[in-house]
Amino acid sequence: MIEKKILKKGQVVIPKDIRDLLGLHEGDKVMIDIEGDIIKIRKKGNISEKLKTIAEKHDKKINTQEIKKSLKDRYQV
Repeated sequence: MIEKKILKKGQVVIPKDIRDLLGLHEGDKVMIDIEGDIIKIRKKGNISEKLKTIAEKHDKKINTQEIKKSLKDRYQV
């Protein structure tokens, strides 16, 4: 666990090692949530990129148009 000090304007710096590990860069967006007394910060990702990564991991082709159609059909969006 890493301890950081809260700066004057309520800012907390995410350590460079963690930014590098998550691929966070200036201008990227993060999601912040609270669970009890725990603050969770996670990288905001593009669902298409995540699906492509999963498909590549399982050595499968992916077509985002087919996925969008399937989701629309399933949830009648």
